[in-house]
Amino acid sequence: MAVPKEPGLRQRKQAATALTIERSAVALVLEHGLDAVTVDMICEASNVSQRTFFNYYGTKDAAILGATPPSLDEHKVREFLASDSKDLLADLLDLLAALLPGDTIDSELVAARLKIISRTPSLMQKEMERLSAIHEEVGDILYLRLRRHAQHGESEAAIRQQSALLSHLIPGILRYVFEQPRTTAAGEGEGEGEGDPASVLASALRKLLPPDPLAAHAD
Repeated sequence: MAVPKEPGLRQRKQAATALTIERSAVALVLEHGLDAVTVDMICEASNVSQRTFFNYYGTKDAAILGATPPSLDEHKVREFLASDSKDLLADLLDLLAALLPGDTIDSELVAARLKIISRTPSLMQKEMERLSAIHEEVGDILYLRLRRHAQHGESEAAIRQQSALLSHLIPGILRYVFEQPRTTAAGEGEGEGEGDPASVLASALRKLLPPDPLAAHAD
């Protein structure tokens, strides 16, 4: 197995510069509001030139949102496809975990970014557009999982329809998570349907979905 190479000095410097720009942009927006913040202000706070800024980000919105949208974890995708579990909901939420706000190298930046996104419709729309890139991928993955567990006589068209329907839930799930306050500590005042986003989603969706979605059509 090939061992991933550690990032070199140049890559580490680039990552540090990008992080500095993002932190500055987010901090300025929290202090002054999105409309009042300019690229010049971000450059001054970050101690970089405009040329450097635009080498990393095309707009101030891009700096606020961050350069790289989250992606599905390849290992979790393989586990999801190979799973024999009949609890499709639990497996799907686990697969989507990488897309949900969670532990990070800079949790304060993530919390501040989510606060800005949740109260700024234009940024929310842009973030959802970025995340929509995974929509087709999730649909294909769900199709492969559902086809593997399909009931006898179930048509390809029906399986495609089911996977497409389920994949259309994803943007709504992500938007819901982004809009939630991030102030409740885990374990504090949690009852049924309370706590971390995944638990809240699971509790709510189980009221709509059968406990055994993959066996819903069984005789």
